Amino acid sequence: MIKETTWYDSLQYCSLLLFAAAIPVGWHMALWALALVALTSLVSAVAGAIAHRRPRLLTGHAGTVALGLIVVYWLVLLVSMLYTSDTATGWQVLGLKAVLLILPLALLLTAGQGLGADRLRHIGYAFLAGMAGTFVYWCVVAVGKMLAGSSFGTAFGVGFDPRHHAYTALYIAAALAFIYNELHSRWTTMPRWLRATLLALVPLFIFYTVVVNSRAGMLTLYLLEAACTVHFALTRRRWWQAVLMAVLLAGFTVGIEHAMPGHATRVADTIEDIASDEPSDARVQINGSSIEAAMKHPVFGYGVGDYHKCQVQQYNDDDFSAGISAGYNAHNQYVETVLAVGFVGLLPFLLMLVWPLWIAWRSRSDRLWLVLLLTFIVCFNMLFESMLERQMGLLFIGPVYTVMALIVSADKNKFGQLREK
Repeated sequence: MIKETTWYDSLQYCSLLLFAAAIPVGWHMALWALALVALTSLVSAVAGAIAHRRPRLLTGHAGTVALGLIVVYWLVLLVSMLYTSDTATGWQVLGLKAVLLILPLALLLTAGQGLGADRLRHIGYAFLAGMAGTFVYWCVVAVGKMLAGSSFGTAFGVGFDPRHHAYTALYIAAALAFIYNELHSRWTTMPRWLRATLLALVPLFIFYTVVVNSRAGMLTLYLLEAACTVHFALTRRRWWQAVLMAVLLAGFTVGIEHAMPGHATRVADTIEDIASDEPSDARVQINGSSIEAAMKHPVFGYGVGDYHKCQVQQYNDDDFSAGISAGYNAHNQYVETVLAVGFVGLLPFLLMLVWPLWIAWRSRSDRLWLVLLLTFIVCFNMLFESMLERQMGLLFIGPVYTVMALIVSADKNKFGQLREK
């Protein structure tokens, strides 16, 4: 922990803990918590400038580029207003995506003065606590349904967690990645009760992933299990323990899927439908029509105000009635970005996603594996959902990106050279 933390840095830190815990609970609560983070960050910036007789702006090269990339991406969205016809919708979209900009500006511009390695970890634990509390809440609701006469399959089936399943699965995967990194890096130093708690959360979160019934979530889970098993084997050189871990994780996951059928078949049916000449799966038709529309204006896109209407027009041209009535987005953030601002906007967006990982690799950061897992989880799930089209995605991806940028900052006086105690 950074010594001699000031009252205003502590205030910012407490608001971040609240924000991290609120993200898994609900985006309305997280949005108000984000406003508190922005306010306390402003107080921290002003108070710090007065105390040091100069502004405490970000000085680390990695953090500066991280902030610059996200600002460039948002400015590209803003410039697209020059060639969009529906300006009212455009400003609405920009207002929604401003959430993505608030936290990076709040933390990276104040250089996160009150955040050290320990405090960044505490923010991760706050998110984990919010995730666990949310799961327990929905379990209590499901038990209540069973007491009212519903079967186990109904109570813990579709609608167990009524929020969007893709975003919930994204949260769970990030929580599992954090748990693995903590157990792997701090196994011998963490208290036994904490070690036991984290181990107990793993099967519970795997069960949570299965019951939310997200195809992308299940694929992410299996890939995450495989990646962590290989990483454990290569770093610990304990191959029999790695094999045992793989068998236990995969066996438990497959067992839960078998006990609650219909999850694995959704993935298999989608793969078969992609290979079909006449796909019937709505997701496949959405992706096909969206890509076709994006390729009509690949350089600059349609603009933030017009792209969705043009997308629906493509559904109409393809006689995709479900897409017309529901007004589906592309269900792919990369395609969605090309639709809005073309490849000109896609480039800074991709650079933004991979920048923390690049810096972590170049600086041989102790947290390279955690940054790699989080980057993979976010980028992979964006293939199956337009994550930045909802507050649930914006309020998660913005903080994850910001924290990763802070962790791998090249400024040795702040984050780049911090080590575990």
